Parts: sequence; structure tokens; C-alpha cells
Amino acid sequence: MGVTELGIVQWLTGPSAVPVITRAQHLSSPAPGGSGTLATAAAMRSAFPDLSSEQCAAALTQASLRTLASERYGIEGARFLTRDGLEQATRPVIACRRAGIIAASGCAQVVDLTGGLGFDAGAFVSAGLDVTVVERSPQTACLLAANVPAARLVLGDATDASILAEATHGLGPGDVIFIDPARRDPSGRRTSDGSRAQSERDPERWSPPWSFVISLARQHRICVKTTPSFPPENVPTGWHGEWTSLAGNSIEACLWSWRVFDAPRRAVRIVSATSDVAEFEGTGTVSGRNVEDVGGWLHEVDPSIVKAGLLDDIAAVFGAWHLDPGSTWLSSDHPVTSPFIRNFAVIEALPSDRKSLRLALRERGVGALTIKGRSTGIDPEALRKSLALDGPNTATIVIAVSQRRRVTLLVAPH
Repeated sequence: MGVTELGIVQWLTGPSAVPVITRAQHLSSPAPGGSGTLATAAAMRSAFPDLSSEQCAAALTQASLRTLASERYGIEGARFLTRDGLEQATRPVIACRRAGIIAASGCAQVVDLTGGLGFDAGAFVSAGLDVTVVERSPQTACLLAANVPAARLVLGDATDASILAEATHGLGPGDVIFIDPARRDPSGRRTSDGSRAQSERDPERWSPPWSFVISLARQHRICVKTTPSFPPENVPTGWHGEWTSLAGNSIEACLWSWRVFDAPRRAVRIVSATSDVAEFEGTGTVSGRNVEDVGGWLHEVDPSIVKAGLLDDIAAVFGAWHLDPGSTWLSSDHPVTSPFIRNFAVIEALPSDRKSLRLALRERGVGALTIKGRSTGIDPEALRKSLALDGPNTATIVIAVSQRRRVTLLVAPH
């Protein structure tokens, strides 16, 4: 849902909209987007003759977003959504895990200064915590109140001294302020390379800014959800940080202003919404990075380890080494047993130039080829098409940098 008048939002969250949204969910296409087809809108107005065009569009958009929330993010239930809010939503498995950690720390109250649609606030409530939520947009606050009715809502900007004082009044020394700063340029602008505008990369341009977040830590325990690319070296002294991957993708970083786990950094790997959680802790200060040629095995490390700056730590634990100072691939002479590492047995080195590589693969009867080329500038799909393979066999190759030269390795996943 785009920018909507408060009156429409109030109608949307009221009882009269329930049958309308239910009908919209039955009629609308499962494909995400806008307000559905003209035929669907016509069917809605036929079923509800008194429905305005704005109400019809709002109901159809809710139906579409709920489908998208379920299929892409694993978010179920009759939540009220916006497109921007959904894109920035915390995955339920991560929100519940974080809420559990906070509850186990002795916290009784949480103040969420960046309420949004209430994904995190709802998890805090479910963990048995007393929750206060601050939201500055009246429209979003209306949706939030419907999504998390058990939370106390404070309408206003958390950086306003009076609003902050109202929200944090009565917090004890073990209680927590949670912040998920907005990191996107509201205009949607992007840089020349197509990435998001600089505000996402500059913590001082977040909303609220990083300096405000740090200032709160002088009096309160602070938990900050932030981008998975947050540099581990920028975590304030005395804070702990963890970087989480879900289904193999980097999802977020979470910073804690107090001692939450044993080491200052932690990588968290979650396979799916229902799977167990794997954790790896380290200091990120292992000295003497070991760089050697390719051994008998290659190890692909989970992105949570990479984002947390714990490559050296996990290499030291398993007796592995780096292929190159800038490579995320590790190697050793033995397979490794770890939820954070996928092993590949090295079969042989292949030529790296395209013409010779095509010939080598065709000689081996390869038709279906998996190409792994992280951090090498290789476009696996473009390379696969250019090789034009059509044999009966399958194969996997790894294109990596080893001691500053590119290597192409035929491997067997294990």
C-alpha cells in the first residue's frame, strides 16, 4: 500500500473492512503488485456496492501484500501491511529469537523506538515482555496498533526529548531499548552503480542517526537491528554484535550494548523458518592470516561468518587456510564438519580461459554445470551460456583467486 489517507487506514483496520479484505484475498491474484486487475476490482465493487474506489484499492493491496508476506517472508496471519514496511520487516524466526534472548537477559520492559508495523514488537509481546512502541507516522501507528494491540503506543518522533521521556519512563536497569533505524532514502534514489542511496551506508544519515543511538546507551541497555553489511570493526567498544544468515542469505546484524554472549562477535546461521539455529563466536582478532595454495578440499563459508569478520577464527578452529588475502574461500587437506561450512573435494584444476575451459568440459561430457564464482567478478549465468555445453554429465566448478591469480577448479560437493 502506498501513501494512504488516515481515514482510509482507520477504515481498513476497523470491523467493516474485515469481510472486504477476506473477499479480496479470495479474488486477487497470488502474484504481488498494486491493486489487482480491473476485473477483480469490478467484482469487489459488485459485492460491496457502497465501497469507494480508495477502499477497494486498499483492500486489494492488503490481500496482495499478505500473499507476498507469506510466500516470500514466511509472515503469516492477518497483519496490516505496507510495501515499504514489509520489505524492512524482521523475519519471524529472527524476531522471536531476539525477543527470547532479551527476555532471558532479565528484561521486563522493552521500548521499541522505531515501531513500524510491529513485527519486532509483536515478538516481544509474545515473549512475555511489557512493550512500549513509538511511531511517528499516524497512518503507520494505526496499522501498528491493530497488529500489536497489547503494546502501549506513543505517537511521535523518538528523537524528540518529550516523546523519548514519555516512552522510557519507568525503565529499569535491566530493561532494553530496541531500535531499527530507517536506512533508506525516502525518495528511493540510488547511486550511479544502481545500489541504494548513500543514506543506507552512512549511519549518521539513518533515522534516528547513529549518534542518537549511541547517546542512549549511556543510560540504558540498547539493542540495534541494522544492515548485514555493518562493519564489525565499527561496533562500539564493549558492545557485542551478531550477523545472521537465513537460507544462505545475509539478513541482518544485531548490536547489543551489553554482554549477551561469550565473545564480542557471533555468526548465526538459520536454514529455514523451522530449523535449528547454529552459532559461531569469535573475537575477529586472530593474528597471522595463513595463505597457501589450494589443498585437497575447498570450504565455502556461510555469509554470516564473512559479515561478522570471523573467517580467520573459523579457519583457525579447523586448521584451514586462505586461498588469497581477499578471498572468502578456505582450503585444507581434509573435510570439515560444521554447519557454517560446505565442503568440496578438489578433483583437478581446469584452464581458466573460456575457450580452453569449454573444450575441457566438453571432453568430460559435461552438460549441466554449476559455477561458483563468489568475489571474482564472474557472472555464472553468462559464463554458463557462453560455454554452450550439451553433454550428459553434471559438474561443479569453483572460480576463485588463489594467491592473486585466478584458478578454475573441478570439484565434487560433499
